[in-house]
Amino acid sequence: MAASSPIPTHLVSGFLGAGKTTAIRTQLDVRSGERAAVIVNDFGEAALDETVLGEGDPFQITNIPGGCVCCTAPEGFVDALGAVLDQNPDRIWIEPTGLARPQDLVDTIRRSPHADRLALAPVVVLVDPRQLARDTEVELLHEQAQIADVLVASRVDLASQAEREAFRRFAAELWPAPLAILECEHGKLSAEHFEWPEGEGERAPRLRSEPHSHHDDHDHHDSTAGFDARSWVWSPAVVFSRARLVEALGDVASLERFKGIFRTQEGVTQLEVAGGTLHERVSSYRRDSRADAIVRAGDDGVLDDIAAALEAAALREDELQLSAERIEIVLPDGRTHSVDRDRLLALPNGVDDVAPLFPKRSGAAARVEALWEDLGLPAEGAAVAVALDGFASEALSVEGLRQGYLLHSVDGDALPGNQGGPFRLLIPDGTPGVPSACANVKGLAKLVLRTD
Repeated sequence: MAASSPIPTHLVSGFLGAGKTTAIRTQLDVRSGERAAVIVNDFGEAALDETVLGEGDPFQITNIPGGCVCCTAPEGFVDALGAVLDQNPDRIWIEPTGLARPQDLVDTIRRSPHADRLALAPVVVLVDPRQLARDTEVELLHEQAQIADVLVASRVDLASQAEREAFRRFAAELWPAPLAILECEHGKLSAEHFEWPEGEGERAPRLRSEPHSHHDDHDHHDSTAGFDARSWVWSPAVVFSRARLVEALGDVASLERFKGIFRTQEGVTQLEVAGGTLHERVSSYRRDSRADAIVRAGDDGVLDDIAAALEAAALREDELQLSAERIEIVLPDGRTHSVDRDRLLALPNGVDDVAPLFPKRSGAAARVEALWEDLGLPAEGAAVAVALDGFASEALSVEGLRQGYLLHSVDGDALPGNQGGPFRLLIPDGTPGVPSACANVKGLAKLVLRTD
């Protein structure tokens, strides 16, 4: 029997009150002939969104209450996906809580055991322009907007002209730009905006390269006159070596400008060269990996060298294979330590059972603090946790990481994979410097330390 096609899966995100439920409801009405499944993540017991979506309709609705699917309830979300898939819907709609970071949810979908059965559609993020004026919300709004493949100003009928202009400026500052920037009332969006344009998306070509020349075809008013540029786009399936990227870009003095966002084995990172200096920061962008480079006209050889270096920075299949038998700790200078289960068992002050510290978890664990002391590792800086399936956490502070535990055994045997083994990192909720999505990493394979 032929394998069924992956099911289109739509993530509709946005801050509290941005109009997510209304937008999904509109799409359900437009696609009334389909068998739709909706996964709703409500805080609280009332489950108002589930109630509104379900009134009088035959849609299959799954509610995940009690926490954010990107933080405290990711396992419930994965289980919900599996249950929904068993019903063979034509399409899946996901509405996370307005406090969710959608990039964490995209990571969860891509690393879930159901990933091959799902075709992730463009991530649609709704922003009520009135919310941009609220200082307490702007940081999360920026994080949500950065992942948007389609960014929507919702409820524009309630926004003032000044608030709509503020949204347009907000959207114009995003790089890479969303595929579409829209404005709507009452959640009314065209169905086509929930589909990938040709050449974009999860199953896009591995690499697209687009040269641009600015020294012949623009007048003297063009700020790019006298420069050549080239752009590259890689499929989200391509994973890069962060170390090789940093090395390649740090050595190219003739680059006038470079911007790139890359999925690396240490997380999604934005690299920018300006004024001869390389800058780096964590990025929430998830659509693909991409880069833009600018050199002075005539320096095409530099662009060719950059192209070759970027392609060489992509990890080979064999490099993506991580050991399940040990945890590799990579220091900022490139040196490594390899830690196996025996070494964790030998550390002082181990915990016989983590259940009193972490409800619903069990098993023996070593304290990260004890490992740090044993290896003489840096007491400050940042770290990224990398799992066997390729997941890489956001940067977390070393100080916060040291408050964690490395779960390694259950009933005297190695922690099994179905419990997050062979090694699982657990950090108490609310630990300063540790994003909630990084506090529970199953299948831990690597800890990469950074000085920044």
